[in-house]
Amino acid sequence: LEAHKNRNISFEKIIAENDNNHKKGNPFFRIFFVLNRRDVSEAQNELSFILTEKETEFQGEIAFDSSLYQKSTIERMAGHYRQLLRSLINDPTKRVGALQMLTPAEEQDILVKFNDTLTYYPAEKTLVDIFEEQVARTPDAVALRRHDQTMTFAELNERSNQLANYLISEGAKPADNIGLITARSFDMMISMYGIMKAGGAYVPIDPEYPIDRQEYILENSKAIKVIADGDYPLRDLLPADKFVKLPELDLGGYSKENPGVKIDSKQLAYTIYTSGSTGRPKGVMIEHHSAVNLCLWVNKEYSIGPEDRLLFITSMCFDLSVYDIFGMLAAGGSVIIVEQHELMDVPKLKDMMLNYGITFWDSVPTTMDYLIRELESRDQDYLQETLKVVFMSGDWIPVNLPDRIKKFFPKTQVISLGGATEGTVWSNYFPVKDKVPADWTSIPYGRPLANNFFYILNEQLQPQPIGIPGELYIGGVGVAHGYANDEDKTNYSFVKDPFSDKAGGRMYRTGDLGRMLPNLNMEFVGRKDNQVKIRGYRIELGEIESVLSQCDVVRQAVVLAKDDKDKKKRLVSYVVGQGDYSREKVIDFLKAKLPDYMVPTLWMELDELPLTSNNKIDRKALPDFDAEEQI
Repeated sequence: LEAHKNRNISFEKIIAENDNNHKKGNPFFRIFFVLNRRDVSEAQNELSFILTEKETEFQGEIAFDSSLYQKSTIERMAGHYRQLLRSLINDPTKRVGALQMLTPAEEQDILVKFNDTLTYYPAEKTLVDIFEEQVARTPDAVALRRHDQTMTFAELNERSNQLANYLISEGAKPADNIGLITARSFDMMISMYGIMKAGGAYVPIDPEYPIDRQEYILENSKAIKVIADGDYPLRDLLPADKFVKLPELDLGGYSKENPGVKIDSKQLAYTIYTSGSTGRPKGVMIEHHSAVNLCLWVNKEYSIGPEDRLLFITSMCFDLSVYDIFGMLAAGGSVIIVEQHELMDVPKLKDMMLNYGITFWDSVPTTMDYLIRELESRDQDYLQETLKVVFMSGDWIPVNLPDRIKKFFPKTQVISLGGATEGTVWSNYFPVKDKVPADWTSIPYGRPLANNFFYILNEQLQPQPIGIPGELYIGGVGVAHGYANDEDKTNYSFVKDPFSDKAGGRMYRTGDLGRMLPNLNMEFVGRKDNQVKIRGYRIELGEIESVLSQCDVVRQAVVLAKDDKDKKKRLVSYVVGQGDYSREKVIDFLKAKLPDYMVPTLWMELDELPLTSNNKIDRKALPDFDAEEQI
């Protein structure tokens, strides 16, 4: 009622009264939309749309703050508004979000030109085919190296064939899933190829996973056997004939010849399990032809061949390993295996880079950043001139990292890549060719690679204009088959591609947000939901919360990902305890059910969690604190 008494006071007078507190700009509204009024022109707004009704038409103008907006941006806005009105006239029953906003020229650029990626690849071939072809070309070349041990292509092929023939004799059939639990070793590579040569798909299981997670992966994937390189606790939980310890297996009586099993390129090559929101991981099923496209594109785009050597540092449960193994070996290059205890040993890593003449590096940005930081602090004169390609993906790349890399590896090209496990490792790339401009706030996400498509869409699956954030969708041959034994999640995440019926005609809803830049490169904005990436591992915060809720000394819990002083994300748990609560008890509980990278490193105990007016947990109201206090 008090406000109603002052209804005749002009808006300009209100702004004038508040000028003392606002040196520039409208203190109430940033954007004005005005119809048939000219008396607001003195109001200082960032952006004003002014429409005036005439006898047969509307005339409009846009006033804007030139320190905030470029003229080209405003011109695009005007074009979008005109297109939106045309769409509304053509179909007034549609929801606004479902109306077409792109102009015909923009639609040509964003949907057609940007996604003009179709090119030949041998879609009929499998990962087995492209490996066996390389074996025939270079049988005596070194395929694998681990310290002073080596294995040639012929030896790797023969050992894999013996394992495959053993599995066939044990009843393995095409399309069977077979679990694999090994450390990085020759046995890992032999097992992967042996499983696929028998017609099966490998299901990697990290030896460090909690036993509960290992059991779930085996059960959900319906794996007929598990191949292991040692005695793991899982062995005691399985029938004797289902657990195969490779070092104990006498394969001498099995043929070294290629089994010749007919494998359809649309059969599964592998199923990798990633974090899921229900407290259980999701099995992403990838077909052979999808991985073949990815591997051959990298090898062609970056001229990878027999002279190349890759330092293998990733887990087989992380899909970067797919190219590291199958892509590099298909090119005739060598895979140099790094043991787990060597990963954070910088003196060892830098010596390996020099001694083995490493030409290809593939990791999450944090691993490379750690190596560079150590070189900057301990060995500024270090120089390695054989590294020609650095691939970084799976997380934000520090803007200054590409230039810092080139100080120690001056002949390398830094490539930023993105995508999802559900899109077969990588779906887009951006070569950082020159010195990173000082005004960049992030490394661009880039463009789709061969036979992949990318769309930036709103909730009604309409393409977003340049500069407007939307959800990223991946289309093309890399789109996964779906999630193992989970029809509901598959139907939600994998949908018909409304823009193309080529290359599979399906697209994957990533949950990532991005926007198109004026130069037709994408920019990654962040996650749409509660999923984050820590050190390259994709983590559903809901999965951690779900497991926390099962702990009998936890009444309520929320997990967030927050940046520390170095802008690296860390998991933070806010907990309301009950009974005999202790932080140590909860951490031990989590470690028994989740991988270490999913256990929060920062903890805050609260009496109650803050709630919104709808009685939902108010995550934004959770208290902040110094991450360094708990180191």
